[in-house]
This record gives sequence, structure tokens and C-alpha cells, in this order.
Amino acid sequence: MRAGNSQPVGQAAQPPSYFAAVPPAPPLGPLYAIEAMMSVGGTLLSIGIVFVMNQRFGWQMRQNFLLAAGQGLIYVPGALSARWVAGRFGRRAALAWIYLVLAALALAAAAARSPLVIASLLLAFTLVIGLSWPMLESLATSGVDAAGVAGRLGTYNVIWPLAGFVAIAVEGVIIRHWTAGVFIIPAGMCLASAGLLAVGNRSAAPIAPHDSAPAPAPEPQLLRLQTLALWLSRVALPATYTVIYGLMPLMPSLPTMKRLSPENQTLVGSVWLGTRWLAFVLLGLGTWWHTRPRALLWSAVLMLVSFFGLTLAPSVVFPAAHLSQVIDLTSLIAWQGVLGVALGMIYSGSLYFGMVLSEGSTEHGGYHEALIGVGWAIGPAAGAAVQIARPGDVIAGITAVGAVIAATVVLVLLTAALGARRQHLQ
Repeated sequence: MRAGNSQPVGQAAQPPSYFAAVPPAPPLGPLYAIEAMMSVGGTLLSIGIVFVMNQRFGWQMRQNFLLAAGQGLIYVPGALSARWVAGRFGRRAALAWIYLVLAALALAAAAARSPLVIASLLLAFTLVIGLSWPMLESLATSGVDAAGVAGRLGTYNVIWPLAGFVAIAVEGVIIRHWTAGVFIIPAGMCLASAGLLAVGNRSAAPIAPHDSAPAPAPEPQLLRLQTLALWLSRVALPATYTVIYGLMPLMPSLPTMKRLSPENQTLVGSVWLGTRWLAFVLLGLGTWWHTRPRALLWSAVLMLVSFFGLTLAPSVVFPAAHLSQVIDLTSLIAWQGVLGVALGMIYSGSLYFGMVLSEGSTEHGGYHEALIGVGWAIGPAAGAAVQIARPGDVIAGITAVGAVIAATVVLVLLTAALGARRQHLQ
């Protein structure tokens, strides 16, 4: 297994940052453009769809939790099927057809008038887009050594979260002035992505393998650190999406958010996406975290604390203090900032260590995305179960989702303890 360059124990390979660095092969530009467009489309129809269903159909926590849980469940088999589909049809050809199907589903949702029909189409959209991400990640990172993977993932992890952040920030304006655009814009992005792949198949050479000699295996201690970091990030990764898809159905029902206009709701609710993007930028500038699994551990703890911090407004926790709405809003924004940084650290670890240790395979990209689907499902499912018993109870919803996150953080702590003990014994 080729995982990186041999160097002193405890030091990671020093990849160039994505600002200087591994010069991308010609096909990478279109792949990054596709990544940005599909991030916009996918974000609008997953994270942001709760605002659409709330404003258009009056959906509350229970309905939005159920939709999010269904999307998470259906995303898992989609992601795990990516390897077979890519092997059967080829990654580029499969992606082109996938994007055409996604465009058709989004256009059908734009024309639909029933919330149940729209929800069904969204489930189908989620299944199909689950196929696409492992293939795109694999195309962007395969054929190079660990340093090349780090450089390309640095670029990759700056593009998609920035595109998603912009999509949610402006979604409120789209909802108010062109509601159908929430579905038509993703359809256009899918069609453009399919077109780029079709042109690339005819005019661009495939990504060439790295032309240097195969890199020797890393030192055993470095490999153990990387493997421990991979397990920590992958145990924590589902919890990050438990937070995201447990938080977003709650967002429109939070007392602080209810006081805002639709435009301001999505703008305020996008803060965590912005700080997650900033975390990706900062992580891409350095390699210190490549050999520090403890950073993932503390990120998981911080993620749990910030979830409760942003959902429990100061005026709710301290009702006798008569705190102002400005304090509630400031708290909501500040805790989102902390949450975004923690989410960025965990996501970067899972994708980086998985791709380095698997040499950028579609299979491991599928595992990464499937773990996302697991977290996407279990958090909203817990919230939905509580809402069935106690409809409209925001505190109950927060507690249910928070309990799932807390259980995952405990599992991360146990994984860290077992990993440290194993290293000590060796």
C-alpha cells in the first residue's frame, strides 16, 4: 500500500499547499467546476430544503426531521453502490448519466405541487447524488502520491463548502422571489456538469498517474498515527452530519430564527457553513494535523458543546434574566462559528486519511459518503421520534439529537483510548 513518503517518525509528508502546488492536470479544472456546481445544487435540495418546505407548505420539525432521515437512509446505498457502478460503466460516463437523471428529478420537483410528491422526488435525487460524490472524489485524487492527494484535497475542500455556503446564504432571497428556482437552479447545474463531462471525454486526456517512482511505505509509527486518525475521524464523521441534519430541521423553529425574515433566516443559518469553509482553508495551509489525532478528538467534543450552545438561546436557559433578542442572535451566530470549525476538522480528517491510505479509491470514497448518510439518518430519526410523541417541543427535539451526538462523542473517546493503549503496547 502506497500511503506517503518515508520520513522521520512522527512527521507527516509535507504536501505543498493548494495555493502553490501540485499543478493540476488539464481535466482537474472541469472537475472542480462540476464540484462547485453540484455543491450548490445538492446543498439547496438537502440542507436548505427545510426552509423551502417550511415557507411553502408550513412544514414543522416533525415533517422536516422525517424528510431528512429518509434522505440519509437512501443516501447510504447510493454511496455504497458507487464502486460497482463506476466499475461497470466507468467513472466519467456514469457521472454524465447521473447528472442527467438528477436534472430530470429536480425539474420534476419544480413542477410538482404536492409536498409528498416533492419529498419523493427529493429522496430519489438523494439516492442518485449519493452515487456521484465518491466517483468525483476519486477522479480528483487518484493517480498521485500522498502529497498529491493532500494538494488536490486542499483544493477540493475549499471549493465545495464555499459553494454550499453561498447557496444557503442567498436561498432566502430565492425562496421569496423565485421559489421554483430552488429546484431549477440545481437542474441547470446538473445539466452543465453533464456537458462538461461530455466535452472532457472527447477533448481531455484522463488524469495521468504520477510519473515518479512509487513512494515507499511510511514509517510504522507514522502509519499507526494515520490509521488511528482515520478511525477517529470516521467514528466522528457520522456525528457531524447528525449535527447538520439534526440542526437544520430545528432551525426554522428556533425562537431566535422565527423573529427573522426568510431572507435573514438562511443568511444567519449559513454562518456555520462559512466557518467550516474557513477551517478547510486553514487546514489546507498546513500539515500539523496529519499526525495529531488529538485534534480530531477535541473537535468532536467541541462539536457537541457548540450544538447545545447554538440551539439553546440564552433567554431560554435564563428566562428570569430578561435578555434581549440581540444577545440571543449573537449567541446563535457565535456558536455556529465554533461548530463550523469543528465540523471542518473532522470532515478533513476522514476524507484525507481515507484517500491517502486507499490511494484515492472510489471504494473508500463510498465508505466516506456512506458514513455521511448514516449520520444524516440517525440524528433526524431521533428528532422525528420525539416529535411524534411531543409535537412542536423544540427542547425535546434538541435533547434527542444532542443525545445521539453525545453517544458518538463517547465512542470517539473510547476509540482514542483504545488506540493510545494499542500504540503504547506496541
